[in-house]
Amino acid sequence: MEEAGRETRTVCRYCCGACGMVARIDAADRLVSVRGDRDHPLTKGFACIRGLQAPEAMYSPERILRPLKRQPDGSFREIELERALDEIAGKVGAIRAESGGEAIAVFKGTQVWKNVTGHLMLNAFLPAIGSTRLFTTITIDQSAKQVTMRRMGYWNAGKHRLGDSDVQMIFGGNPLVSVAVANFTYDPVKRLKDALKRGMKLIVADPRLTETAQHAHIFLQPRPGEDVTLAAGLIRVILRNGWHDAAFCERHVEGFERLRAAAEPFTPDYVARRAGVPAAQLEAAAALFARDSRSGIAAAGTGPSMSPRSNLADHMIECLNVVCGRYYRAGDRIPNPGVQNARRAWLAEVVPPFREWETSARTGTGHGALFGELMSGVLADEMLREDGGRIRALFVNAGNPAVALPQQEKAVAGLRNLDLLVAIEPFMTATARLADYILPPRMMYERADTAITPHYESLIDEPFAQYAGPVVPPPAGSQLVDDWYPYWAIARRLGVTIDYCGVPLDMETVPGTDDLLAITLRHSQVPFEEIRTHPGGHIFDVPPAWVEPGKGVARFDVMPDDVFAELAEVAAEMPERTKESGGFTHLLTVRRLRGMMNSLGLDLPEIRRRHPYNAAYLHPDDLAALGLADGAEIDIVSDVGRMPAIAEADATVRPGVLSISHCWGGLPDERLPYEQVGASTNLLVRTDRFVEAINAMPRLSSIPVRIERRCAGDTTSQIFEHSIN
Repeated sequence: MEEAGRETRTVCRYCCGACGMVARIDAADRLVSVRGDRDHPLTKGFACIRGLQAPEAMYSPERILRPLKRQPDGSFREIELERALDEIAGKVGAIRAESGGEAIAVFKGTQVWKNVTGHLMLNAFLPAIGSTRLFTTITIDQSAKQVTMRRMGYWNAGKHRLGDSDVQMIFGGNPLVSVAVANFTYDPVKRLKDALKRGMKLIVADPRLTETAQHAHIFLQPRPGEDVTLAAGLIRVILRNGWHDAAFCERHVEGFERLRAAAEPFTPDYVARRAGVPAAQLEAAAALFARDSRSGIAAAGTGPSMSPRSNLADHMIECLNVVCGRYYRAGDRIPNPGVQNARRAWLAEVVPPFREWETSARTGTGHGALFGELMSGVLADEMLREDGGRIRALFVNAGNPAVALPQQEKAVAGLRNLDLLVAIEPFMTATARLADYILPPRMMYERADTAITPHYESLIDEPFAQYAGPVVPPPAGSQLVDDWYPYWAIARRLGVTIDYCGVPLDMETVPGTDDLLAITLRHSQVPFEEIRTHPGGHIFDVPPAWVEPGKGVARFDVMPDDVFAELAEVAAEMPERTKESGGFTHLLTVRRLRGMMNSLGLDLPEIRRRHPYNAAYLHPDDLAALGLADGAEIDIVSDVGRMPAIAEADATVRPGVLSISHCWGGLPDERLPYEQVGASTNLLVRTDRFVEAINAMPRLSSIPVRIERRCAGDTTSQIFEHSIN
């Protein structure tokens, strides 16, 4: 007889894709399985392997179910939640009294961005205690996009969405695996296929023939780190042939002729010799994007954003959109006017450049902020400072900086130098193992939320929203927190008031998550109470929005002085690829693996069965030239460190490239077997060179390396020891 149970509709919140799910719950109120909701109005049954493994994560024997406190010998012991919060608040209060609020910081991980109340309460906690020390994964991932917006300006009405596009050009992104590039934020497989079926053209530039690139009409396979060269070459072809939107540029672009002059050295021959893209392919891509198409955008993924000169690369890619005018104009209909955000005007005008980092709060390294966030590339420096400005306490929420931050040994040293490290985390990650306290949170099907989160509404093409109440209770005997609760509870103990979304909270009565959601959405276009009546999600009949004529006079600054100078430096470099010192033979590029998102997925047994470690993928010809067999044990060596790996053949990788997933491994001195945990590519990253001046973004990809056969009898432990000595 079939076990009694029930089904309910809900939504996955692992990423910003907001996939509708059907949850099956057994008679004991345990989540048995989830599957894609075929009736979901937005994602129509799509679900990735990571989302389908949610029950496995929730009931994993490795999940932390009660708060833990580090003991003097380094072990952990359970502690009651409120006692833990008493102790944490006492330590925070002492640090604040001695060193001020700026000695207390938060690192916001990827997962908390998909948690509406956790994300917003975290943001409100810091000003309540007098701190500006907010660090996030954004500034160590694709912060080049924020630099471009602030340095160039951006279009108030937004760029063309997928449904309105004749063409899409993707640099270094693979949305069919990552589900997080430009217009492919949700249900990427079906939406791409539908777009191609109606005639949209796809151009992909990537050193690997990715799953997305296999659908491209034109595939460009440049050498890693040459996105600046490629984008500048495309701009030159477009401008020389008059394929740009001259009227748009005349009205809205500052520095157009300077851009033309700066791009002039990037001839098709120069691009071919330097980037390895044949001149005919370059010209064909420029023609398809600019001459043959009237709508659709160019967008960068993590490839350009993690490579050298990432800010310049993103700037030049956005210049493709500017010179071709790929923005919604007056009279155009906006696909998604929003649901959870307040109604606003959509104007055909440029939001002027504003170099926030020049006037914002700054770190001891002299770096400012981007959209209120400090640069995670220097978080380790801030924890290691020897003056009164040292960060002494750090809250890590749904993140793993011990493997995500550059130059891993330095990052770990910084975390160990803290007086207080609190991790809000359900698993014993590398960062959690360093924590003084671990506060385990409710996982997504145990808490209330809305999807897609309000700050991601602009990524979807429909006025969609979904309320997701708790599907099941937390496991019996557990003591879990909503992500927002520790911040409220500590603020109450410190005697400070949290201003949450403009509303001072009652600091004596604990709010409920729905109470906080109601405050968050009090100005939404659809009332929160109505959104709650649609647990399966709904596309709401909000009044349509049309782009209004602009009133401002601001213009895109396509060639400010610092961009012009840096592009001139690139142009002056020799086009032929020069040999690096140290005998480096390959360029290491980071890649996404199906089911993984940074370090998320490492705790899922099904994902680990598919990917027990982060293999080093090489073209078969490279393996043969190195005298290596498929499955060979190797060391990857950069100018600053080394890491172990196992080589695997992959014919989709460009020769001369080593492709490997990032954010793997444990702590460097744990010397855990590579075959069990993989290894962190950040062992190969340095923070004293090849770092962006504005946002401290290091070279996380396109790293020159050499490949050595692992010596017979050499253990993984010895490899890590070589790396840290």
